[in-house]
Amino acid sequence: MIEAEKPSMAESTSHRLTHFFLGLALFTGSWLTSVASGQTTPPPTPAVESNAAEPTKRISRIATIGASASAGYGVYFTRQDDPGASPSGMSLAKLLRIASGEQVVTIDLGTAAFFSNPTGIGTRLVNRAIQSKPDLTLAIDYLFWFTFGSVGVESARIRTVEDRLALLEVGLAQLDRITGPILVGDIPDMSSAEGRMLRKSQIPSSEAQQRANDRIRAWVAARPNARFFPLRELIEQLRRGASFDIAGQTWTVADAKTLILPDRLHPSLDGLIALVAAIDEVLAADTALAAIRPTLEVDRRRLRTRVTGTKSTEPEIANEPAVTE
Repeated sequence: MIEAEKPSMAESTSHRLTHFFLGLALFTGSWLTSVASGQTTPPPTPAVESNAAEPTKRISRIATIGASASAGYGVYFTRQDDPGASPSGMSLAKLLRIASGEQVVTIDLGTAAFFSNPTGIGTRLVNRAIQSKPDLTLAIDYLFWFTFGSVGVESARIRTVEDRLALLEVGLAQLDRITGPILVGDIPDMSSAEGRMLRKSQIPSSEAQQRANDRIRAWVAARPNARFFPLRELIEQLRRGASFDIAGQTWTVADAKTLILPDRLHPSLDGLIALVAAIDEVLAADTALAAIRPTLEVDRRRLRTRVTGTKSTEPEIANEPAVTE
């Protein structure tokens, strides 16, 4: 019998490396196949943290992306305990930070210029939100100018209902890039601002608003990380001048009249406070987010005092909780 020739050291090393990479490829391929087929057995490698829809740590970083309501357009106040201070503005992000007792980091990405270029500005805001790596993104009024306004897809003029719905899809596609928890508001009816802050051509028809909101609800329902925020309903409560309840508090008829600025489009400081309370109420009602939502002061009198330094003249309600837990 002729003895087989023994492989050289180089050939032996090459042979072993070939088997190693072949085995690795087979392992990787089988794991990817199991993932694609829905099998849940993980590979025997260290777990990598993912951007899950249901995080486990308390929310401590919040990004607000949106238009003039998020930006606090027209909301100014002077600290009553500092008579020499200049008037200050207040955005949704700033108010959330104050409501948290400075415990929450907020990334303030609301802008009153949104109407001028919804696609371009909307893209930049989402880019910056993603880069900031928030635990929660608030897109409360982000989609407003993707339905209202006159600037459509590729800066073409909006002329039809279909034009508005096509623009809305652009906005939803941007929000789809955010994989962490996100609250998405629907489209409020702001037709009462016609002749003040809005031209008639900028206001969608009732049909367009209804179809847009149906689409937003369906979009949210199809995404595990998204939560619906009823902005339209909240604005109706703020605007109709009747009493209503949010987060266990009652806003009287007199209160309700102060929540929208005279332009009939933007929330006042008290309106922003009501918005913070409504956001906390939505988070508290969510099974995945309730336990990790930030601790916020949502009592409207105490929160206003934090912001303005003005003591409330309203009587305190007995046993009313100071903060949410």
